[in-house]
Amino acid sequence: MEKIGRLLVDDGVLSEDQLSAALQEQAQTNDLLGAILVRRGLVSEQQLVDALTRQLNLQPASLDTVEFDSSLTQLVSAGAARRGRCVPVRKTATTLELAMLNPEDTRTIDRIAQQTGLQVTPLVAGPESIERALTRLYGAGGPESAPPSGQGAAGSAQQAGGRAKPAAQGGGREKKEKELVLDAKALGEQIQRAIQEHGSDAKEKDEKPEEKEIPRLEVSPTEQPIVRLVNAILLQAIAKRASDIHIEPLEEEIRVRYRIDGSMVETQRFPNSLRQALTSRIKILCSLDIAEKRKPQDGAIKYSLSDKEQVDFRVSTVPSIYGEKIVMRVLGRGQLKGSVDQLGLRGRALEQIRDAVANPYGMILVTGPTGSGKTTTLYTILQQLNEPDVNILTAEDPVEYRLEGITQVNVKPSVGVTFEAVLRAFLRQDPDVVLVGEMRDFETAAIAVKAALTGHLVLSTLHTNDTASTVVRLVDMGIEPYLVASAVKLVVAQRLVKKICENCKEEVSVTEAEKTDADRSTLAAIERMFRGKGCDACNNSGYKGRMPIFEVMSIKSRDMRRAITEGGTEVQVQQIAKREGLRTLADEALDLVNQGVTSLEEALQHIMTD
Repeated sequence: MEKIGRLLVDDGVLSEDQLSAALQEQAQTNDLLGAILVRRGLVSEQQLVDALTRQLNLQPASLDTVEFDSSLTQLVSAGAARRGRCVPVRKTATTLELAMLNPEDTRTIDRIAQQTGLQVTPLVAGPESIERALTRLYGAGGPESAPPSGQGAAGSAQQAGGRAKPAAQGGGREKKEKELVLDAKALGEQIQRAIQEHGSDAKEKDEKPEEKEIPRLEVSPTEQPIVRLVNAILLQAIAKRASDIHIEPLEEEIRVRYRIDGSMVETQRFPNSLRQALTSRIKILCSLDIAEKRKPQDGAIKYSLSDKEQVDFRVSTVPSIYGEKIVMRVLGRGQLKGSVDQLGLRGRALEQIRDAVANPYGMILVTGPTGSGKTTTLYTILQQLNEPDVNILTAEDPVEYRLEGITQVNVKPSVGVTFEAVLRAFLRQDPDVVLVGEMRDFETAAIAVKAALTGHLVLSTLHTNDTASTVVRLVDMGIEPYLVASAVKLVVAQRLVKKICENCKEEVSVTEAEKTDADRSTLAAIERMFRGKGCDACNNSGYKGRMPIFEVMSIKSRDMRRAITEGGTEVQVQQIAKREGLRTLADEALDLVNQGVTSLEEALQHIMTD
């Protein structure tokens, strides 16, 4: 609502300094700007309502004089009204007038419209008027009171402790231990009793609707056309297994492309007349500023696909010469493996990663470009380690997979929740395993290395090309070489290679390899070649699906540690690793070519960057 503040400044009602102070409070409290301005006494409620009605071209609501129909409370619950800062005013056969502090809150409007089956007409009202109307319609209410100090689990424990018999003077060690066991048992009984008593009269009514607020992603004929269009784009991307959705304004059209199996595929073109509505709808879903078109913005959308499955979209907008381009990353659709044995690693590489995961401390680093499957590999390791006696914490930007039993934190640099800050907090949370989504700076890397050296298993990622350059990159970031050699136990470089479509795969002559840009050593390693002709099953691309290839380097031998400690170069580190049996990404890619899993053209994409 920053634009309402700007409007009040333009009207001379508010000064720039007052607006700046209110915006700072909004960043800390996440409250609506209008409510903050009225609460601070910077504007009157009437001035706020007048500005909102002019800005949004909506009607004001006279809540202090309206006569409420008691049946309205059956349409909109007290919890929904208080959460949405809104009040139902009057109902007709097809519509419901809803007074709102934030009439641009389309999520609340859509939710109430869906619950009531009525078309919602928003009206403008001030914060104090809404609070008075809520009290008149629903009665006084708010968050349930906290239990009195000393009650609850702590109080129960105190009672249990009061019943415990003191240790006899001069008793032996066995007697004291027995009394401690009896005390623990009594406390356990009190805990169970407290849970049962709380559960018998606990009021969950105000908490459960929060779970239902996640809307179902579907294309409904009753929805507005632009809503159906956006939902259809998102559902089609999921159906096509896309990892990203690109909505790009061109000079006369809007182009929609999906990234499928690593390649961009154009699927739709729309008339340019839809650009503003399409962009606004997506921004509203992400709670972004619709009026801001000059700066990049980031947001997120959450939908449910079924009662058990959710999907998140990470959204980024960037201004271009023809309008704002929107890219949405599809999160949470990857399939985790049950253990590292199922990742696709083979032979010595599999043994190395098994050994590293079994270590109680040290650092495991996974490297590769964006979209190479690093997060899937790390979470497969976490899933294998996830046991009741292991405390696992993760810091990510954003959380892509949700695992039961693991503490996961979304990094938000805009409010000071950085990787560095979260990692410092984690070390006070008695962790066994820590995952840091990415080591971007010296401070984060230094804390992670310290954690790895003080009895914690640390998992993280870096953006480097291969395993050897990863350890050198840590040194370049400012970490002392001897600390890198001691802390890092394993480095994994990985890529995702497109698989030839089995429906249209055919073998081709090895002589075809000579027409490519492959060097002599690569050509000498080619024994058989296959390709996909293209068919309906693979959208005529010749590829369907992807699989990972890995380069695994263990930092275990004396020679390897000495080379890193002495500041060895990437070439020197890789030479030692090869002597110790390292199979590079190029080796793995060429194996897949000979097995008919991928084509030489696809393999060369990874060999040339190796």
